[in-house]
Amino acid sequence: MAPAKQAYLHTPFPQQLVIEATAGCNQRCVNCGRTYMARPKKTMTRAIFDKIVEEVAAENPYTEIWPTFMGEAMLLGGKLFDMIEYARHVGCQKITLNTNGTRITDKTIPRILSCGIDRLIVSCDAHTPETHHIVRPAINPKITPDLTGVYQGVLTLLDEMHTQNVTNLLVEMQFSMFDENQHEVEDFRKFWLDKGVIVKVRPKVFWSGEVAGGSHRVTLENRAPCLWAMDAAAIQWNGNVVMCPIDCDGKYVAGNIEMQSLKEIWNGPLKWIRELHLRERFSELPEVCRQCPDWEVKKAHAYFPDDAMKDSYESYVRKGRTFMEQHFWDEHKSPSSN
Repeated sequence: MAPAKQAYLHTPFPQQLVIEATAGCNQRCVNCGRTYMARPKKTMTRAIFDKIVEEVAAENPYTEIWPTFMGEAMLLGGKLFDMIEYARHVGCQKITLNTNGTRITDKTIPRILSCGIDRLIVSCDAHTPETHHIVRPAINPKITPDLTGVYQGVLTLLDEMHTQNVTNLLVEMQFSMFDENQHEVEDFRKFWLDKGVIVKVRPKVFWSGEVAGGSHRVTLENRAPCLWAMDAAAIQWNGNVVMCPIDCDGKYVAGNIEMQSLKEIWNGPLKWIRELHLRERFSELPEVCRQCPDWEVKKAHAYFPDDAMKDSYESYVRKGRTFMEQHFWDEHKSPSSN
């Protein structure tokens, strides 16, 4: 039996927690696992959400909560902001909202600024409306803004933050690279850095194989413990705790939050998964994990308009973390080199 690598540690509670407030969405993105998943696309009850955030606050208030998994959470309108406010009220200290930006408007900006989120990630994946239409087509173009509308919403948000002197919200513009859009990444990066916000560029993610491609990376020879599995947990709208935030269709269900605590699941079935990773017994993993091409792409590349923003960002992400900081900040270091 191979010894566990010392750089990888079990933690008593996940460092990040992706919560599927809703699986509904207003886009049908070509490289999103939601577009191809078979499971029902419904909305989490408030009772399940409250149970989750109450446990997070009690067990590890610095677990970073992401109330977005396979859906656009801002479609919930005021209900989403009420949920976030409750999470903050019970004691959750790190809350990140990921959105496609189509619902950032004059109406929602006041709640964005007051509900208690620490980081807002706007996923665009394009710098022109033409490319945005290809990679993030709207399900109903008559009511869903295109990239021009998304950009205007974010710029209005930034203006309002400046007017109110809001300095405690990190705004991050995200570009996930695909074959269809990678020619625009540099223009995107320059545009938003000039606006004074963080830019995150993600490598291709294939959502545990739901999206075509990526199979060339599935290899046991060069594989290392997966950062998704080691670091983060994901809960679907019905309370199912799945393999990780890449298991969009819930091919491996480790438990259900209505029947067990997250801590029990994290230290039970999911700990077994992590131990197999630690011991490099990848051939014994459940199929969805064994065949997943995304095991080496959790870490994205972040770019900053200035050193002060970089310090604020790193302070936030590191806050309360006990797990593998070096893998998030040394871009050129492979996890397998430790």
